[in-house]
Amino acid sequence: MTPLLDTGLYQLVEGRHGRFLANPNDLYIGRSLLTYGEFSEAECKVLCTMVPKNGVVIEAGANVGAFTVPLARKAGLGGMVYAFEPQVSIHQLLCANIALNSLHNVQTFNAACGETEAWINISRVDPSVEGNFGGLRLDQLARPNGARVRIERLDAALDPPRLDLIKADVEGMERAVLEGARGLITQHRPMIYAEAHNPDDAPALIRLLQEMEYQLWWHLPRMFSPDNHAGVAKNLFGVITSKNILARPAERATNIVGGKPVAGESDHPAHWGAA
Repeated sequence: MTPLLDTGLYQLVEGRHGRFLANPNDLYIGRSLLTYGEFSEAECKVLCTMVPKNGVVIEAGANVGAFTVPLARKAGLGGMVYAFEPQVSIHQLLCANIALNSLHNVQTFNAACGETEAWINISRVDPSVEGNFGGLRLDQLARPNGARVRIERLDAALDPPRLDLIKADVEGMERAVLEGARGLITQHRPMIYAEAHNPDDAPALIRLLQEMEYQLWWHLPRMFSPDNHAGVAKNLFGVITSKNILARPAERATNIVGGKPVAGESDHPAHWGAA
């Protein structure tokens, strides 16, 4: 796509869900927004189906707002998205994209989410060097002289009147995020959409969700969408899929179409091809 603005590092494009300032050095989210005008649209569509008008969403690991913006639009002015992003430079892009799209129903936090409240110093990733900025674990970012950010326990940080969806994409900390939101989950029984990319991290996450009496499905959207907003046929991401667990309260009768039920705590897509 032709950028509307090029700052020398960041570029501005008109995408499917609004205007986005993104970094072309970000190999996945930034590059997808700038090439296709969207990111993982199949995932975005599913997330938006879980947000009613006036709905409330918690997004742990919001990155630059590729999902925050459409989720906020779906919730409408009577709703709210609480968006958490610990990396300073990425959080700045998140705030820019909220402002560019004139969204008044998003509250951003330059913070991580976890099981307990704490402070952590994290490195400032160089945005001028290519990398998967959103694929870094919090422990990989920890540096004694880094930027000081808060790890928030969601039960303590927020007290929303309702909660329809928790989305957690935090590179292996998804279980800790949900453990720290146990009170909110018990009170509001939201839908939960959590990344489970690593087969070593998934069992503890699955156990927790089952303990909370949720029914679980795998959702594996491809990152590339052939009918992308920009109409670009070239697939930069091959067959790369996101590995996520979609969790529905067991007492709710909502139908989940197209997902594969999670068979147990040892079930993971990485094992499906094994003999």
